[in-house]
This record gives sequence, C-alpha cells and structure tokens, in this order.
Amino acid sequence: MGIVHEDVKQNHLARYPEEEVLLRPFLSGFDVTWGRKRTGHNTELSVYFLRPERYMEEMFGFVQELMLVYSPYPVLEPRTLQASEQFLEDDPARGRVEKLTLLLLTDSPNPEEWVKTYLSSNQESRLIVAFNSDQVKAAGGDAWFIRNRIASQLFSRDLFDFRLPLERDTYFFGREDLMLDYRDAARRGENRGLFGLRKTGKTSFLFKLDRLLSTEGLSTLYFDCKSPSVRQLRWYELLEKVGIEIAAKVGVKFSAPSDHRRYAEVFTKLLSQIPTETRILIILDEIEYVSPFAIDDKHWVKDYLPFWQTIWAAQSVQRRISILIAGVNPSIVEVDRIEGTQNPLFGIVPYSFLRGLGRDEVLRMLKVLGKRMGLKFHEAAVDYMHTRYGGHPLLTRLAGSFIHRSLKSSKAERPYEIDVAFLESQEDARDAELTFYCRHVVSELRDFYPDEYSLLEWLSAGRTADYLEFANYPEYIRHLREYGIVSNDANGIPRVTLAVVGRFVALEEARREGRRTILRLVPSEERQVWLDRRKSAILDDLTEIQRLATIARLPPLFGPNSFPESHRFASQKVVVNEADFESFVNCCNRCFVESIEAYGTHQMNANYFWGDIRAAYPALHEALHRLKIYRHHRMHIRLMPAVEQALQRFLKQDLEDREPRNVDDIWFVLQQASLDALLNSLQVELARLGK
Repeated sequence: MGIVHEDVKQNHLARYPEEEVLLRPFLSGFDVTWGRKRTGHNTELSVYFLRPERYMEEMFGFVQELMLVYSPYPVLEPRTLQASEQFLEDDPARGRVEKLTLLLLTDSPNPEEWVKTYLSSNQESRLIVAFNSDQVKAAGGDAWFIRNRIASQLFSRDLFDFRLPLERDTYFFGREDLMLDYRDAARRGENRGLFGLRKTGKTSFLFKLDRLLSTEGLSTLYFDCKSPSVRQLRWYELLEKVGIEIAAKVGVKFSAPSDHRRYAEVFTKLLSQIPTETRILIILDEIEYVSPFAIDDKHWVKDYLPFWQTIWAAQSVQRRISILIAGVNPSIVEVDRIEGTQNPLFGIVPYSFLRGLGRDEVLRMLKVLGKRMGLKFHEAAVDYMHTRYGGHPLLTRLAGSFIHRSLKSSKAERPYEIDVAFLESQEDARDAELTFYCRHVVSELRDFYPDEYSLLEWLSAGRTADYLEFANYPEYIRHLREYGIVSNDANGIPRVTLAVVGRFVALEEARREGRRTILRLVPSEERQVWLDRRKSAILDDLTEIQRLATIARLPPLFGPNSFPESHRFASQKVVVNEADFESFVNCCNRCFVESIEAYGTHQMNANYFWGDIRAAYPALHEALHRLKIYRHHRMHIRLMPAVEQALQRFLKQDLEDREPRNVDDIWFVLQQASLDALLNSLQVELARLGK
C-alpha cells in the first residue's frame, strides 16, 4: 500500500483537503511524492507526482514517476492538456517524471471519450489515462480500480502505428550519436547531406534536429522539395522563397532582383544582414525532386546548376547559413559533372547514410512502447525482430502493430509474453501486410542502381556465390552496404540485413520469371551439365581453400592427403528418386565430413569437426552440417532431438516452408539446394581468406 509523503500533506493537502479522497485509490499502486497548484495556459490545476510500486512497474513498464493532473472543472478543454504538457517540460518534473504517460483526473463526465476524440487529431500525444473524479471517489478502497482503468486505456491504444514523420520527441528512438554530429555541424556552419532508403526515418530525424537546434537558439528553415509549391518553382523562384524566409527570421526585407543574373549579388547582400553570431540551417528534404534526376519537373535539369552556383557564391562570402540536403538518391553529391558542367555539390558536401536502428535501439522501442500496450518482448524475440526487419523503423513499428492487433482480435489477456515461437507462427501473415512497404523501401535502389539491385536479388535468392563474384569490386555493392541493406554477419557471411525485404525481393524475381519458388530449379534437360559444373567448381574451390588455409595456418580440412574419395564425388549422377538421394548424401558425407572427422581422430581430437573446423570455417561447416544431417535422416530410423531440430531447420530453408509431400521433384530439389549451399559456403570462405 502506498503512502502520501508528509511534504504533500503539509504543503498542499492542508490547503486543499477535499482532494485527499481523490488520492486514496491511487495508493493501491503508487506513493504520492509531490503536490502543488500550477497555472498554465490560463487554467489552474493540481499537479501530483506518483511513484509506482514494483508490481505497477512490471505490469506497465513505468520506470520514473508519473504526473497526475487534477482538473476541478465540469468541462475538459484542450488548454488542460496544453498546460499539462508545459508542466511536464518544466522543473521539477523535467528528468524526474516520465514523459510518455500522463494521468488525468477531472470533474468532467466521461473523460475517456473526450481524450479519444482529442487523440484522433493529435496522434503523437502522450499516453493519457483519464479518470472521472466521482468514479474515483466511489472506488474507495478498491485496489483494482486504478490498475484496471490504466490497463483498459493503455492496452487498447496502438503505439506502434505511426506511418508519418514524427514531429515530437515522445515516440522518437535512437540515432543519438548521428544527431549530435549533425547538431555540431550546424553550429559550425558546415554543409551536410543525409541519405537513406525510403521510410528509414530521415524526415523524423530532420524534425528532431530542428527541435534540438531550436532549444539551443539556432534557427532552421525546412523545405519539403517534393511539395508542388517547391518543386514546380524555377530556380530563381525557389531562391526568392528561401530569401523571404531568411529575411523574416532576422527581421529584414528581401526583394528579388528583376534580372536573374544579379541573384548572387542580392542573395549575398541578404546574408550580410544576418547578425554575426547568428547561424541559420536550411534543410532541403527530398532533394532529388529539385535535382537533375527529377522525374516530374524536368526544368530542374537546367535549373539545378544556377540554383546551387548562386547559393555557393553567396555562402563563400557570408558564412552565416549552412545547408543540409536529404533524400534517397545520393547521386546528387556523387556525380562529378551535370550537363557537361562541374557539379556544385560534388566533393564539398560531406554526407552520411541513415541506416536501421541498432539492436539496443530496437530493444528500447519494443520494451518502452510494448510494455505500455501489455506486450512483453523476450530478449530472443527482440533479436528476431531486429534480424527480420533490420532495425528499419517503419517496418519494425508495423510489425509491432500487427502483433498488437492480432492479440486484440483474439482477445488475449494482457500483459502477453512475446517469444520467438509466437513471432514465427505469425510470420507469413505479418510479412504479407508489409509487402507494399517493402516495395517502397527498395524502389529507388531498383530505379537508380539496377546493377546493385540485381546483386541484391542474387543474395536474397541464396545465390551467394554469384553475389560474391561481383562483391570483390566495391563499386558494385557500395550502396547496398551504405544503405545498410546488406552486411556480413559475425562469421563474415554476406546477408540481407532486412530479412523481410530480402524475401520480398527474391519472391518478386521469382514472379517475374514465372517461378513459384525462390529456388531457381534447374530444368531436367540441363541438370547433368549443371551437375558436372557444380562438382568441378566445388572440387577446385576445396583445393584452393586447402592451399590458402595452409598459408594462413588454419586447421587443415583433410590432412596432407586431401579427401580420399574425390573420385566418388566426381562420379555422382543427377538425383531422380529417393534411393539416388540417399546414395548422393552418403557419398558427400563420406567424402567431406567423415574425412575431416578421420583426420581429427588421427590428431587425437574427437571434437575436431564440431570445434576446430566450425570455428575456422563457419560457412563451410554449416553446409557440411546440412549434408551430415540429411545423411543421418536417410540412414537412421530415429534421430536424436537436436538432430531432428536441425533437420527441420534445413528442410524449412531448402523447401521454402513447404511440406515435403507438396514438393515436386523433391529429391533433386534437395540435391540442388545441398550443392548450392556447399558452393556458396566455399565462395564465402575464399572471400574471407582474401581470394
């Protein structure tokens, strides 16, 4: 049972004793630590700080104290919440009281409906839990009244479903280091660029930067270049628009010259009127819409050069403004010449790529928002979400929204534990809802960098060997890496960082080619030629790996005599039926896996395959593990639980979640998948060894 601190009793309740009865029901989950009358936005309110007890922290994720505002008026008005917002930002609440949740107690009848109406037009508002004072008084000693009322209002709201740029800090997570870097650049008057895939949170980042700079006394001007009111302007009209807003910021007048050739002179004069200590950051978002790459407004092919030449001419004389350009396509700062003339932005605008949130940032988002909604994400579930959606803010939020809505429709009791098994059970339905957004995320990459997009298709479809053939040339994968859509895992194996996007890309390629599966199955008439080439490539790569491993002093795979039955592998035929596949995997296991194990035994190391080889050649070990498991499956009636689990994992990958009985030509499918995996793994290991 909570208590009311003496300071509250002596300084506030002594003057307003009628409010004490309103606090009693809250003592079933909180201590009342502070209380005062506060005035703001022409309204007077009683403000209390409530410290949650441990079980309230666990149930709702409250970490700091909560603010309880009492409005003793029969009608609720927006100014009540405006005043509450002010109190949350002021001392002593700042840093002490959590900003995400506000408790509102009022004499107004049916305050929940009023709050719902208010939130419908203020989606980024804090979480507001409303209580009617008469109902609170009637609750008396009901220990469940407050927690049930909080649960009913918090658990019903979808905090993940934000699809527009965030204009407030309440639901903004991560990017702290990059934010401080751009803040410092603006302070120093440096120009910058920011690029990233669609919906990675660029505009939310810019809005946050604007708010941060405003609190520090720096001025910003934001222009959305995709707006017709911007992109349809000619270069001199856009400069006039910028000039007028700069003039308004510093309290002077700006008159555009009638002769466009004088714009640099007039613009320079305007900048000279900015006070010496003043810095203005001009943000041009969606910059590609006013660039030579504009699709709709072709006049920017010609207007681009005079626009930037004028700005740079003025800025070189008066360093009172800086420019931040942001968009999807960084070509605007990467191309050295435009229409045969030197690109004014080439080489003089440092730029960064906005990638997905880090694992810890995803953890914070899921836990902070999830707990308020009665969703408790296990650590492994957070790892799943980060891997599946690559830290992409919108995709992660929409996945969280799907989880919330599915539980709401099933009327599941909350708090609800979210584990990996639950997430995997919903994976297909959840990701199907994200298809539209996946297409939007990679659309610019496909349009502007078709060669790199082809490599993304190869990697997404599991054709790692093909991908690595070009990955040795950095120019072919530069944007894939910079955007953060492709990376290497801890073992150096390349992967699509956004798994859901990778699956979408692979399926789109399959549909385009008329396939129902991601795996491009070799046609019957081409299989023998394909198999001969695969076997030859695998044997050649194994020979090269052994040579490089000797130089690198890595544990040898097979010892000085290589693997003794290479001729058996070289004589393998195309698998047609179950018996063929059994013979194939038995041969592969004997040639590769058992040869390694035999060398380990000779070295008196019983854990050679699972220890030394796994550590030295992680990608190859996974491919050999697949062959070993498939061989066990064919040669043993019953499998140990761990082996059965591995078998199901490999079958899920190779059959693409299809039941074996529903897969045509299943035995060749497994042969192709096994050999593809083996060749891919060898290419990965060669790349790691510097080949």
